[in-house]
Amino acid sequence: MPVVKSANLCWGQHHHLLRYLRVPAPSRHEAHIGTSYPLPAGCTVAAVRAALTHLVRRHEVLRTVYDLTGTAADGRAWPRQLVQPPAPQPVVEATTEDAVAVIARLTRTPFDLAREWPLRACVVTSGGRLVRLHLVFNHLAFDDVALDRLAAELDELLAARTEGRPAVLDPVDHQPVDLARFEESRTDADVEPALSHWRDIVEKLPADVFSKRRKASDAAHSASYTVPTLLSAARAIAAREHVWPSAVHLAAYAVTLAAYTGETLVAHRMYTSQRDASGFGGAVTCLSYPTPVLADLDGDPLFSTVVKESAVRVSQAMTHAHVPYDRVYELVAEAGVRVAAELNFLDNAPRSCRTKRDRYAVNAAPADWAHAGSDSYLRVYEWADGITLALQALDAVMDADAVEQFLRGYARLVEAHRDPGADLRVSEAAALIGFAPPEPPRIGARAPERTGAAPAERVLADVVAEVNGLEDVDPARSYLGAGGRVLRLPRVVEALHERGWSVALVPFTTTRPLSALAHDLVPARG
Repeated sequence: MPVVKSANLCWGQHHHLLRYLRVPAPSRHEAHIGTSYPLPAGCTVAAVRAALTHLVRRHEVLRTVYDLTGTAADGRAWPRQLVQPPAPQPVVEATTEDAVAVIARLTRTPFDLAREWPLRACVVTSGGRLVRLHLVFNHLAFDDVALDRLAAELDELLAARTEGRPAVLDPVDHQPVDLARFEESRTDADVEPALSHWRDIVEKLPADVFSKRRKASDAAHSASYTVPTLLSAARAIAAREHVWPSAVHLAAYAVTLAAYTGETLVAHRMYTSQRDASGFGGAVTCLSYPTPVLADLDGDPLFSTVVKESAVRVSQAMTHAHVPYDRVYELVAEAGVRVAAELNFLDNAPRSCRTKRDRYAVNAAPADWAHAGSDSYLRVYEWADGITLALQALDAVMDADAVEQFLRGYARLVEAHRDPGADLRVSEAAALIGFAPPEPPRIGARAPERTGAAPAERVLADVVAEVNGLEDVDPARSYLGAGGRVLRLPRVVEALHERGWSVALVPFTTTRPLSALAHDLVPARG
């Protein structure tokens, strides 16, 4: 299909591309966003098709494909977004008898980024009558804000069709390509003030916040804890300290993580929106990624102090959010530190948590998520009438009992500070949560690197130099240390395959020298 517009990826898309690529293809559905969409009375399949096609015309992101080995304006390899002409949105039809299987296939099949638009749609009928619409989105193209806007517009389009009136939609001020082209125009001097903020944080990050808990294990755990009263407790603390509730949760997370890890310098990542900082707040694309956060709890501060400092960190993250995520990723990788505990705030209001009592649930083991490179991932869902804490964790850093204790301890910590007279120190909070002290690390010695020049060493060095526009590459240096860019790795892997060698993408993002990575290359098949 022809291309009507093109640009580099938007900066906010970098994280999800790198995450998507590191996960084995059969597990990539973990990053897909699926939803069963409510339909107005009297809605027909034809109306759904027409509404989706209207959205495709209106929003270029819905007809965008991604060339991961494309060429940027400087002639070097760089992932590109390619906007195709408007056309009807493909819609799969299923009956209630086969809907489960059809939706499972649409949900679990990896998106073909180079050929497939980032939305899949399935209408479910019973006796010829439309009963359900299921949508599957590629996270590379959308975040929650973008999906909320699409949902609101789909609501209006379907309501207008069933009511026989014109649809009333707000204008589309910016398309993703507009944002990307603005970002391409930014110079190093433009980006440096924000990037220097992240550089300063990365320089202070500890090597591994889970170092005292880490063990060898391939398992993973998932659980959620819904506490209706936690909503008012967090808001009461926020009002008392004159901060947003997100600062209360950030503080509670840092203190609970410190209690579990036995560390006073706590590092993690917090999903941060670029929308305000970019000036393209209404763009329908993915504008969120996890930024590094550092909480220094040395000196046994009061919880109120941690809350105030957390508010500052949230403000700073939002202010400096609009940077190329790959640059932040590279800073962390070159530092050789592991920052893989993640936190995300998600607003589900005005929907209800559907419980008036505390509810703890053990979920299916997140086997696919376990490939994504994270150690743990806490989502804080705010409903109209409660809070849900959902935690996924590798068993290598947190077993199932610890997951439960973490969630219950977090909630207990916040509830304890509902009382204006309560203000625990970090050590007192740790005692309240009650984790047993960490045992000595159980990780064995790392296998020594193979010595001697690997057959593919020269080829690897030449490819890294060619793809990244470098005059010479020293195999004794790491990929990033030699000047390689992380978003050029898809082209590096492709170029190696063209020369008869196969290798995974992930090892290039470590501090291992290219001479060691060359031993991992194997002859390519086909």
